[in-house]
Amino acid sequence: VPVEQTDMYGMRQYEENARLLTHVDRTPTHAVSLIVNIAQGNLTQPWPVEVHDHADRLHEVVMAPGDIVYYESAKCLHGRNRPLTGPGAFYVNLFT
Repeated sequence: VPVEQTDMYGMRQYEENARLLTHVDRTPTHAVSLIVNIAQGNLTQPWPVEVHDHADRLHEVVMAPGDIVYYESAKCLHGRNRPLTGPGAFYVNLFT
């Protein structure tokens, strides 16, 4: 099945104490998604993206700047339930 890029949401910056509750994305625009980590800093611990696969197994993916995570975002539960920690912590991702 051909995949067509339908949306790019640009960069989002998350700051200290940010969380992303577990969710799935909209099927018409998010059959698959990419997260590109652009920058991060002042973290006191990693801020993994949590993805549940089709067998409901949890995968915690720790990203570094330049890393890309590709996943079925309309079918697989995903989020970042732990707060982003560190004084002045920030995390910048590009979503498409």
